[in-house]
Amino acid sequence: MKLSVNLDRCIKAAECSTYHAELFAARDDGFPVVIVEEPAGDQVEDAEDAVRVCPGNAITLTEDDA
Repeated sequence: MKLSVNLDRCIKAAECSTYHAELFAARDDGFPVVIVEEPAGDQVEDAEDAVRVCPGNAITLTEDDA
């Protein structure tokens, strides 16, 4: 699975970096950075939660193509 953020959709609410700091960090400009692009184990549940709570619908978790 691959975790990503569409910065064009991001409203910089910081829900992801606040509640899932193991997966996201905040840049100086307020936009998030994905620090775990391929979550595994318990991180998958946290990534799914981040997708659900993102107010800008900017976070996606997709299956690998391989």
